[in-house]
Amino acid sequence: MPLFYLQPISNSITSQEYKQQQIGFQIKKHILEDGLPDLEGAKIAFICIENSAQKMTDFRKKLYSLYVGNWNFTIADLGNLIESPSVKDTYFAIREMVSYLAKKGITLIIVGGEQHLTYALYRSFDELEQMVNLVSVDAKFDFNDEEELFSENSYFSKILTESPNNLFDFTNLGYQSYYVAQEELDLLDKMCFDAYRLGNVVNDLPSIEPAMRDADLVSVDMTSVQARDVNSETGYVNGFSNREICTISRYAGISNNVQVYGIFNIPQTELASELVAEMIWYFYEGYNFRIKELPIVNDDNYTRYIVPIDDVQVEFFKSNATGRWWMKPGSDKFSGHQNHLPLGLMPCNQKEYIEATQGIIPERWWKSYRKSMQ
Repeated sequence: MPLFYLQPISNSITSQEYKQQQIGFQIKKHILEDGLPDLEGAKIAFICIENSAQKMTDFRKKLYSLYVGNWNFTIADLGNLIESPSVKDTYFAIREMVSYLAKKGITLIIVGGEQHLTYALYRSFDELEQMVNLVSVDAKFDFNDEEELFSENSYFSKILTESPNNLFDFTNLGYQSYYVAQEELDLLDKMCFDAYRLGNVVNDLPSIEPAMRDADLVSVDMTSVQARDVNSETGYVNGFSNREICTISRYAGISNNVQVYGIFNIPQTELASELVAEMIWYFYEGYNFRIKELPIVNDDNYTRYIVPIDDVQVEFFKSNATGRWWMKPGSDKFSGHQNHLPLGLMPCNQKEYIEATQGIIPERWWKSYRKSMQ
């Protein structure tokens, strides 16, 4: 079983007494005496990445002390993966574990390590034989280095160039313009990917929900949080606030399609440990409210809108239960079955529908059309 790579949780955590309402009491744990927990009925599991410079004991103490919500699912703490001196070995272990848990229908949270581990998470979908929608919460795009615009050594460049290329869509949330070259933005646009500036996201957090709703993998770089909120001497002056990153985490949890959620580059401070614990709590809270919705043309649970714009017709669907929106892509190439939706629909929001009624074709509709021409 691929989980044999994992080390048990420190006794200093498991020996503490927790109240029945706290996560530390209710969660299944990987402990030395009993070994790995029984995953029967588990819906979410998490693994911590540790190395000589980063231990996750403080994070666990913060998480275990939180009180559970009105949740009806089981959570498991599978222990720690100790990073190997060989990056390839670490990647291999992560790929094996993610694939194994995904096949069992368990959503996995990875906590700790550097964000290049996102590459291993992405490659774990190879065995699942599906295209991947990746959302990265980051102040930068991570496909370059100081010398090259497009570096083969960066994890995101590997995702874009190495075979098999299973990346269907990519969205960046929270990039900061003064850290990003215009050529990088142009490259993302050429590939028909989406990028949301920090200021735009902060001013309209609900606008990112459609991207999260369609994501398979979400990767959070904790340097995207303003340094003062995690009491860090490194990172950036500007960034998401502690409340905003928790809201983003909840959006990731509520998405039916997110199978893997990674939180990386965590500062070694008490505030950072506390914030990451709360982010995971909000992911659990979102997960509890997951609703499986698959709009189809003749379903009375959805209202269909056809908006003619010049010589184009843009189709929208609205859920009568949740108020969520979808639109049909801008090309018949994507009208067949995709990962998540039987009509190849893409999540959108009401704002895009309103703009369409005003004669403005949604930008993401155009990108899907351009992507079909490539």
